[in-house]
Amino acid sequence: MTKLKLQKCLQNSGFESRRNIRKFISEGYFKVNDIYVKDPNFLVDLNKDTLFFKNKRINIKLEKKSYFIFNKPYGIVSTLHDPQKRPTIKDFIGKIKERVYPVGRLDFHSEGLILLTNDGDLTNFIISTKNKIPKTYLIKIKGSLSKENKSKLETKGFFLDGIRTNPLKIDLIKKTKNNNSWLKVTIIEGKKHILRKIFKYSGHPIEKLKRITIGNINLKKIPSGHWLELKEYEINSFKKKYNCD
Repeated sequence: MTKLKLQKCLQNSGFESRRNIRKFISEGYFKVNDIYVKDPNFLVDLNKDTLFFKNKRINIKLEKKSYFIFNKPYGIVSTLHDPQKRPTIKDFIGKIKERVYPVGRLDFHSEGLILLTNDGDLTNFIISTKNKIPKTYLIKIKGSLSKENKSKLETKGFFLDGIRTNPLKIDLIKKTKNNNSWLKVTIIEGKKHILRKIFKYSGHPIEKLKRITIGNINLKKIPSGHWLELKEYEINSFKKKYNCD
């Protein structure tokens, strides 16, 4: 077997989330044979090396890479564990055999598409801002966005927290009886609450928010609270379109 970097090996086995794995490695919880390792790039051969976590031997088996899309309902946390004991994604994915993790997050009051996978490389690729993976949302805002404000957001972005965001793509879907508006908005950034902040400070607070695409992966017609495994050709199509090696 070709040697793998310790972090990659642990990620591909579904041992824990990427964030926790990096934390555990940096804190010296892992030992390879007789060596305590704090370097995530330390090379490991699973056919020859013995791994320990907190001085207990662990058996690492590389999992088949799996990919699922999940329609997150309103009012759940988009993580697998919550210190406040609120409902989480984990409450809905018990029948998934692989240990998969959410790619990015949606806030408690948002709903829609979340990608779940044990592919650490793809996760890192999607969440890295330099790769500019577009994400599309359906949002309901208070009032109507003027042509002037729409033009500014689409050409100049928005000055937020001292930094100008990238331009948005905005399409009006419909107006409600109360003169509020449904918009389809595409953005290539993933900062926390970015859309809620942009529209709040533009004078049009978001009342509802639902993510419908990540790149060319779409929510399809999955009911709220349900998940669906993606086909290999769907993942290959994403990787090809966005040059994800």
